[in-house]
Amino acid sequence: MSDPSLSIVDGGTRRLPQGTWCDLFERQARRTPSRRCLVTGETSWTFRELDVWSDRLARVLRDAGAVPGSVVACGMTRSVRAVLGVLATAKTGAVQLPIDPVSPVARVDAILGDARPAVVLTDAASLASRADVVLSDEDWEAELARRDGHRLPRGAAGPAYIIYTSGSTGAPKGVMVGHRSLVNLYGELADRFFPASRGPQRVAHGLPLSFDASWNPLSWLAGGHELHLVPDSARMDPESYVDFVREHRLSVVEAVPAQMSALLAAGLLDGRSRPRLLLMGGEAIGQELWSQLREAPDVTAVNLYGPTECTVFTTACRLDERATPSIGRPIGNTAARVVDEDLRPVPIGEPGELLISGSCLALGYLGSPELTADRFVTAGERRYRTGDRCRLAVDGRLEWLGRLDDQVKIRGHRVEPGETEHALLGLPGVRQAVVRAEGAEPRLVAYVVLGTSSLAEVRERLRAVLPTYLLPAAVIPVEAMPLGPNGKIDRTALAPFVPAPSASVLTPEQALVAAAFRVQLGIPAVDADSDFFALGGHSLSAAALAARLRARGVPCSLRDVLLRRTVARLAELVPTLAKGASTWTTTT
Repeated sequence: MSDPSLSIVDGGTRRLPQGTWCDLFERQARRTPSRRCLVTGETSWTFRELDVWSDRLARVLRDAGAVPGSVVACGMTRSVRAVLGVLATAKTGAVQLPIDPVSPVARVDAILGDARPAVVLTDAASLASRADVVLSDEDWEAELARRDGHRLPRGAAGPAYIIYTSGSTGAPKGVMVGHRSLVNLYGELADRFFPASRGPQRVAHGLPLSFDASWNPLSWLAGGHELHLVPDSARMDPESYVDFVREHRLSVVEAVPAQMSALLAAGLLDGRSRPRLLLMGGEAIGQELWSQLREAPDVTAVNLYGPTECTVFTTACRLDERATPSIGRPIGNTAARVVDEDLRPVPIGEPGELLISGSCLALGYLGSPELTADRFVTAGERRYRTGDRCRLAVDGRLEWLGRLDDQVKIRGHRVEPGETEHALLGLPGVRQAVVRAEGAEPRLVAYVVLGTSSLAEVRERLRAVLPTYLLPAAVIPVEAMPLGPNGKIDRTALAPFVPAPSASVLTPEQALVAAAFRVQLGIPAVDADSDFFALGGHSLSAAALAARLRARGVPCSLRDVLLRRTVARLAELVPTLAKGASTWTTTT
């Protein structure tokens, strides 16, 4: 029996359904064949239709070489074909590897080279040259309609999918997640989240398809609920997203906290037609958002926590259970403990590293037994070292205190600054580079010693090899890196980046826009040529900037901010009625 004064908490035992996630979906399709299950754009499919069409695509994949245990890379656009690809891969018994078709070529090549898929499936032109099966817009339905829809033999359940995360060595690493972990996730959702009596829910799927959290809404689908795939045109624009939720009368919405905050500002909970369940994960929730959602009437909000290695989420906390942010308690068939450097549980209330054990654990890292052994330790039972600093409060709930290393979450993505640093060091004309996360809302800042390249060339080359969330918000040239006594770079001696005060004189129109930049980004100064995205802006904060400007009478949309990135270009939109206003209130 464990000592009750130590930081150990158990999620209890739950009996799991037999089979795989795919088996769960097929059973649901037999129970409710005519119920609508998937809505994407103008397309609406029943459970029977999705089941039959995914069987047909499974035949195509099997003919192309997808056998049980092999890897199928799915580089799909945001359409019904993306969900078909997930189901069809599972129906062959193969392992799904999601690929973002807009990722830089170098990153895609690195992932494909490491995973060595037997089949590459895509409907995106950017990946067509690498693909074995291409579902083009013109003829994919006609092609599948000719295929046999009988079910394939799948063999024993093993890995379900592989998700590549940022790696500190510069190379992404593939996390292998098993079918039993997915079924355990489904069991948690079914027991604690699926409504007991209100019938099928309409669930928003607004998460990136290459994100491991995308398995949450897919689990709702397997549970008999109606999944609505939020289109790209609405997904990153809070106002359009809210319109989509209202139009389709969606009752369940999941988002990272930064996006959820933007959705609330856009009116997500205004009026009668609003979601009843809000799920958040991917990064820490601040007190302001926590309190705002606790006070919202007739809404259940839940904070979900879990590394990729623990299958989407492994602890949960309803916001109405606690006045301050918490990651809650473990899900079923899972245990958590907070330990010291020797992996011994610490007393309740003391900080330490969070270790997770149980059915949620991934199988390990693809092709990396040493890394697997380092992160998945065995001490009586198999446990994952999260690298997260936590403490167990006296109420039995866990509090997240940050990272033990320099890994951070940026807009929901787990980011190793070392991967960006490695990419910089691999560029021609860069002699030295240090990358670290800075600021209350973390953003990557790169410090470089340049050789023959200019800053503009470095930024352009970096965009060609890294996805957006790994790009530094600022690249700062330095004459030389500070060194410590051992001759290594002293990272702590680099002064945090602060934008220099503007030396230029702004017009009243530019001053209005510049003030909006400062408030939105939380920085002291910008000038006419300041680029919103180079200063750390992203698509969500761009939508918020557009809303700020509209509130001051400037007809500005998200598209305007994306196309007119600088203060000067956006100031061209300032109409006569706003041109007299050159001051800005700094309260929000």
